[in-house]
Amino acid sequence: MHAIVHIIDNPLNGLLPNFSIFGVQFTALWQKLLAGAWGIAIVAAVIFLIIGIASMATASAATNPMEYKVGRQKTVWAAISLGLLAALAVIVGAILAVFS
Repeated sequence: MHAIVHIIDNPLNGLLPNFSIFGVQFTALWQKLLAGAWGIAIVAAVIFLIIGIASMATASAATNPMEYKVGRQKTVWAAISLGLLAALAVIVGAILAVFS
């Protein structure tokens, strides 16, 4: 099995993704759609963060600890999501740099 791997050449060796084959209009369209979806995701994360903070503020830790814990958990997940969305370009660039 190991000998077979060395005999077969990699058919993708030296190939890089190239979206220009579909034309300039297609490239501009998919970039706009991706940027729009990214922007909507950031806005949604901010809204969830606000909702989580508001639920934490309305739930007192002394009177209703479970509601406070749920609000805190929502806030933490929204904050992590917002951070990852803000750093998405850096994350994708790092992954591509490591594996290419």
